[in-house]
Amino acid sequence: MSNGDTFSAFFCATQRIRLILIGGGNLSTLLRESDYYLSVVEQHGNIVSKRFFMMYRQTIRVLIDKGASNQNDDGANELCQGDSFSHKRMAETMNFHKALQSFWLGYAERCHHYVLKLLQLNVIGRHHRLIILFYHGISSFTMLKRQRTSKLKQIPKEAIIALRAAAKDSRWNYRNKVHLLEAELSSHEGRNEDANSLYAAAIIASRSSRFIHEQGLACELAGFHYKKIGDLQRAWGFFNQAKSCYAEWGSEMKVEGITRQLAFLGGGEI
Repeated sequence: MSNGDTFSAFFCATQRIRLILIGGGNLSTLLRESDYYLSVVEQHGNIVSKRFFMMYRQTIRVLIDKGASNQNDDGANELCQGDSFSHKRMAETMNFHKALQSFWLGYAERCHHYVLKLLQLNVIGRHHRLIILFYHGISSFTMLKRQRTSKLKQIPKEAIIALRAAAKDSRWNYRNKVHLLEAELSSHEGRNEDANSLYAAAIIASRSSRFIHEQGLACELAGFHYKKIGDLQRAWGFFNQAKSCYAEWGSEMKVEGITRQLAFLGGGEI
């Protein structure tokens, strides 16, 4: 930015925030960084960059505490207004964030809605597409508990195929996601021994890649799996691991949810 190229500077800043968010960086640190970049773009009057940073900040706050820490108007209405510059890119980013927020809030149907809107756009990048296929695949199992349609059954299977192919190029980015989708599919189909091994593999791969949020997710889903099959002691252990991961990630919302599961299981005195 010192040479006057603010466009490139703000673009790089948004990409930095995007990658840290997707990679499970500490949310409180990321919020402070987003607030700093937002103040800079406001000083320069860059409306387009401001809209993107507001979307990221809104998502970060939702992940921390469902947005309760938001004392000021994030300008959500402004995100949908203004000129038509990069309209498809703005729509892609907004639908991505809405799908991401809905997933972590536990709103499977809402996540499904925004993913479908996102996939209809032709501007979505490959990495974004793979990330959203992963979350879509995981959330589909919640919907399958309520309705077993052929279309819903295909969602996780198609996600596994896409992510397996991607993992051949980048095991670091996608191997843990493949394992977790396979674990959920095995659990859903009653192949419990396979599921046990795959949850363990997903946790190890997430830890290896330092994706603390996805490590927490793998532990949480493993906890629900063991709770379903009646192994409450292991369920408590995995929920407790998930709580530690989510605390490190900085998500008070997820910590509170897992704490309720631990209380339901009797605080470990099983």
